Amino acid sequence: MRTISTDDKFRQNKAFLIRYRILSEKIKRLENKLAQIDEDMAALKSPKLTSEPKASVRITLDDKLIQHDELEDKINTLLKHMRRIRCEITQCIDALDNQRQAEVLDRYYIGGIPLEGIAYEMNYTLSYITKLYINGTKSIVIK
Repeated sequence: MRTISTDDKFRQNKAFLIRYRILSEKIKRLENKLAQIDEDMAALKSPKLTSEPKASVRITLDDKLIQHDELEDKINTLLKHMRRIRCEITQCIDALDNQRQAEVLDRYYIGGIPLEGIAYEMNYTLSYITKLYINGTKSIVIK
């Protein structure tokens, strides 16, 4: 993995800006886990007959419902937190004078698009997009 910038301001601002992407990935992982619990509950409602022996620890529908509710609550809490963070980040990005930098940062930090994808979408070279990304990240003023 290549190092884009070793500047302390860049690293500090990047840590502030990347929080949204990290929470977004965590929520996606938990939503996948929730979908698996839903599948497990459907399987418990309609048991399959197999020639395999039963497990010694029996998972009940009530256990799965409790897991489902706990996971749903956790996701909702993270979503509220993520919305607050997104608002903070978009305010900082929108305050930038250079709108190309703002667009790159919005697509990267909020949209989750890699720099290569942004370069392709905006029809610029990767080196130009990287320059906009670095300078934009350094220019962010954290409130």
